[in-house]
Amino acid sequence: MWKTYERFIINSIFLFLICFLILIPESVHAASGQVSRIGEINRYATAAKSATTNWTSSKNVVLVCSEIYADAVSGVTLARKLDAPILLTTSNLLNLYTKSALDTLKPQNIYIIGGTSCVSQNIRNELKSYGYNLIELSGNNRYETNISVANELVKLGVNALNVMLVSGTGFSDALSAAPIAAAKGQILLLGSNDDDSMAPVLNFIKSNNSNATVIGTQNVLNENMYNKIGAVKRVNGGANRFETNLNMLNEYQDILKNDKLFIANAAGEDFPDPLIASSLAGKWSSPLVLVDGDNSPSTEEALNYIKNKVTNLTDLNAIGGKNVISDNIISKINNAISNDIVSVTTNGLNQIKITFNTEVNKETAESVGNYQIDGIDLTPNISSASLQDDNKTVLVTLANPYSQYRNAIFTVKSTVLDKNLNVITSNVEKEITFLDTTTPKVQSFTLYGNNKLILEFSEPIRISTDNLSSMKINGQSIMGLGLNTSLSTFYEKSEVWSMGVVLYFDIPLKEGVNTFKISRGISGEEFDNAAGFPIEETSINFDVNSLDGNPQIAEANYTTDGIIYITYNRSMDTKTALNINNYKINGNALTSSFINFCQGSNDKTVEIKVLNSLLNIGSNILSISDNVKDAYGNNICNGSNASFQIEDSTVKPQITQFEILDSQTINIKFNQYVMNIYATNKSNYKLLDSDGTDISYKIDEILPATGVNNDNTNTYTMKFTKDNALTGLNYTLSIKNIIDTNLKPNVMDDYTVTFNGIDNIDPKVTAIVQKSDNPQEIVIFFNEPMDIDSLKNSLNYYFVDGTGDTEALPYNTVITPGEDNTYVLIKFPSNYILSYGTSENNVLKVGVEYVKDKSLNTLSGIAYVDNISRDYSTGPSLVLNTVKIFYDGDDLKVQFILTSDLDNLNLNDFKIAGMTPDGGTISGRKVILTFASGIQDNVKINTVKSAGVNALLTIENPISKDIAGRTLKEGSDNVYSMQLPPRTDSSLWFASSAKGTNSVTIAFDEDIDDSIYGLYYDDFIFTNESTGGKLNPTSVSVNGKNVTYKFEDGSIKSGDKIDIHAALSPADVNIRSKKDASGENSVYIPSEYDLRIRTVISK
Repeated sequence: MWKTYERFIINSIFLFLICFLILIPESVHAASGQVSRIGEINRYATAAKSATTNWTSSKNVVLVCSEIYADAVSGVTLARKLDAPILLTTSNLLNLYTKSALDTLKPQNIYIIGGTSCVSQNIRNELKSYGYNLIELSGNNRYETNISVANELVKLGVNALNVMLVSGTGFSDALSAAPIAAAKGQILLLGSNDDDSMAPVLNFIKSNNSNATVIGTQNVLNENMYNKIGAVKRVNGGANRFETNLNMLNEYQDILKNDKLFIANAAGEDFPDPLIASSLAGKWSSPLVLVDGDNSPSTEEALNYIKNKVTNLTDLNAIGGKNVISDNIISKINNAISNDIVSVTTNGLNQIKITFNTEVNKETAESVGNYQIDGIDLTPNISSASLQDDNKTVLVTLANPYSQYRNAIFTVKSTVLDKNLNVITSNVEKEITFLDTTTPKVQSFTLYGNNKLILEFSEPIRISTDNLSSMKINGQSIMGLGLNTSLSTFYEKSEVWSMGVVLYFDIPLKEGVNTFKISRGISGEEFDNAAGFPIEETSINFDVNSLDGNPQIAEANYTTDGIIYITYNRSMDTKTALNINNYKINGNALTSSFINFCQGSNDKTVEIKVLNSLLNIGSNILSISDNVKDAYGNNICNGSNASFQIEDSTVKPQITQFEILDSQTINIKFNQYVMNIYATNKSNYKLLDSDGTDISYKIDEILPATGVNNDNTNTYTMKFTKDNALTGLNYTLSIKNIIDTNLKPNVMDDYTVTFNGIDNIDPKVTAIVQKSDNPQEIVIFFNEPMDIDSLKNSLNYYFVDGTGDTEALPYNTVITPGEDNTYVLIKFPSNYILSYGTSENNVLKVGVEYVKDKSLNTLSGIAYVDNISRDYSTGPSLVLNTVKIFYDGDDLKVQFILTSDLDNLNLNDFKIAGMTPDGGTISGRKVILTFASGIQDNVKINTVKSAGVNALLTIENPISKDIAGRTLKEGSDNVYSMQLPPRTDSSLWFASSAKGTNSVTIAFDEDIDDSIYGLYYDDFIFTNESTGGKLNPTSVSVNGKNVTYKFEDGSIKSGDKIDIHAALSPADVNIRSKKDASGENSVYIPSEYDLRIRTVISK
């Protein structure tokens, strides 16, 4: 089972080492109050990372086989006693990640759990050759191995008076019990109801006079065996492993510490990640909480436990990759325990510090359009945003400082995503106050090698390249020390303000002690802050050291987002290490548009975006020119290269998260990186409303959630304009043809989701029009259905009379809401004149206020007033890409949508393929035209069908009108959705006996798709009645409406009777119409006549 799972993981994820892996401090703990994940490329890497993260070194290490859970779980209490990490290996080979962890930890002793069938003699010999002392604990079965470990614990001083016993036939309960046994300092035994298996366990309990606590129900250990071992207590489990886990946590809550908590997924039968979590929980006497899948009730119960137990000071650790514990679960935990998702403060008069409670995505965090001040979006020309190395803090620097004590509302939009491109929160608004009464200072001074200095200030100061000459080293201006002004850069910069400066020198700085000095600033000119306070003269002593030897490549890795990460063993030189010409892939020069040091890598890791066409599945070679130098000027060795592997993944893209953020934004997240060109192609998406009407035209654009154009990523944002916002219910979105970024791309299976919109858009008045047939009546049109009570409320309307005064509606005004509440009729009394004049009875303008839509959103701007229009040429118009043709029985229907409702319908306004419909109906904005069966021998229907996907709807010289008398606008559009399954026309079927063309042609009433003709072989069954033999097609061809089946020469003679019927099984029928404009086909459905035998005589 695990081997299959491992292959899945390896094929799914290429990334082994993120860019700053080697830079993580030797002991790293989870951020307080937030979840830190340890989840690497596979179980061995996860175990190794857990070990090197939680131990700086270790005298002892416990080594277990990753494929045999019973032996492995016995090692948890041993690991606690030894204060040792658990590492995993396969049975035959020492895993490379495990070997690397051993090299880091440098243990003296390795405790191997299990016999040579678990950990081979070859592995043991290899470990001995490295100088490790092996302590081998094993037995003939899991129970004997468990007792071997128990005896070793006794030797190590563990008191066997009190022991715990769990089932030896399943891993989940044992993993829940192991950290508790470790916390209690007790030995954990495995048990069963089998006398033979229990013999060594009974002997251990008897010889040590142990008091056993049984974990689990009688299914684990029945009363007979319970009495045999002389158990003193039973802690019953639950209905499943997750309930048992929570029961045990509650039973032993007094001995568990809540300063740390570990989370693992125990779904399925895989144990390595929970095993590692169990050992870590045991080390720290912490709870281990087991979760299931995203939508499992067990996971919700686990989340409730976490929420009730942890605080913002708790270190939470999830053990397992994203496909094991999803980002969604991590986000739920973070949100459940967070008191404040975002904090916002000011730093001086022109910088804002935003601190998130989770790591955020760099691209969305640094997009200034994701922030507002007093409701106005920030733009790149007046601001900048920079994510700090902690990946949680963003500094927004403003070009135009605010005044002292100025208050403002700062907004962080929901489009700032976490590092896994999940939504962190809805829009957050915080009130801030700009204030600065302090002098700016040099906050940090960092030297890289001997040619790069980074100077950071306490707040943004006024600084430019021209000011750099005022900086000195050893009394000399840095301009005279080889400063390269092209490679020297300012950061957190907006206009003249910068938070820091990177100084790069072409000439190495003097070895030994040096003194850097920045002169006192000048208010309003240089080195002062936005409040005008200048920096004081500052001197800093620093040492420049030398470093001998050549830099080396520590690792090269490729990720499916198209980036190669090159990690060196030391800080590298900016000029040479970031020169794309110094790198080749498989002997090919690179022309990347992106190369940089990884943020937070101390210039040790270079990331390069490469073209997939340069890469191979399998082994790839990265070659680096010896022009590349480290930060001390040492060249890399000639011929330096590194290999990296790219696996051939067959895992298809899948949508793992679909979230509607508001009426104009949908976030779609995939399980892997997908190609931008497909993910942003609107034709790969089909959106239907609650009536099944295709409204894909409403999709405005689809963009990478990162905000970076053409970026291949795993999360995309679908946007809608305000006019096309999704404010209704029961939408259906279908997605197809999305391709991943693997070298051999995989195509996703079609995906369909039904969801409700969010009506957060205020309604608008679209027009106020005097009725053409009644001078006393006006129609007020709205852009959406409105609340009928607010439409009928006369207090929500007023008018401006001829004297310019604003008046309420006359008491006897008649107000009538429209049929679908998208308009309201207002009829003034007969003594009022709805035209220009100067009297009190003239109505010049009409106003609307406080009217609400069905979701009770108030009219945009609260009030609207306008002149009464008498322009009747601005009536409804055809909405493009909405024409749908379908059958209703034998009648043919044509449906389309208009921009607003019609009041009357004139059939002569419309033609489909040149044919005038026989009937029609109006339903809101929807019009349905009917071509009735049986009229004129179905000439109209046949003409429309013959036009097929090219059928054209035209509106010419229309006289149809809306309720105000505005005339329908002219327009035309091809059919968008042709939902007419092909029907056979048996009168045109024929069989040919001509030499070389023994064939039968099946005629249909519309053009047939010729792209998949190879699938049509079985759609019809042919029998030569004259010979009694079945005819098997040798080829199939499509020509317009005809599908021709060819047979072997001589199988049909002139005059033969050929019996034909459609395939009886729907699974064998593949014939379909040509694709319509929506990209869909209609599959042929055999009629009852097609399923009967029809006979044609060959010619």
